[in-house]
Amino acid sequence: MNFWNKGKLQQKRFYDLKLKAKTNWLGTFLALFTSVLIFIPVIFVLIQFLFVYGYNRTVQFVFIAIIWICINVFNGILNYLSIRFSKSLEKDNQELQSIEEKYVFYYQLLNPVFAGLSLIIILFFAYQIMGGL
Repeated sequence: MNFWNKGKLQQKRFYDLKLKAKTNWLGTFLALFTSVLIFIPVIFVLIQFLFVYGYNRTVQFVFIAIIWICINVFNGILNYLSIRFSKSLEKDNQELQSIEEKYVFYYQLLNPVFAGLSLIIILFFAYQIMGGL
């Protein structure tokens, strides 16, 4: 079984689990907070990059591609950390402890539905902000 299928299976197992409401909310919040903290330096670098080179049309396309990749990596890290924090909050749940979060990271990193939707949204806002590509 490859990474994609294992990740899809592990993600489905995580979604089918009955977790406590506290674990679910706290795990998601901590994962979101940590993911944002990880990506704040990248966001600042991208903003500076846009201010310096944003006038060049080719650089704008590269910038859009970098943002798209960063959003997909953010999604993968968010799902990975969500499972990781949930595992640390519920140590007695054997089903949860058996989930391998690295496969979920790969699955969410390469998720075509999320990638396609995020690309459409990025292109829409880029078109609105830049006045047409």
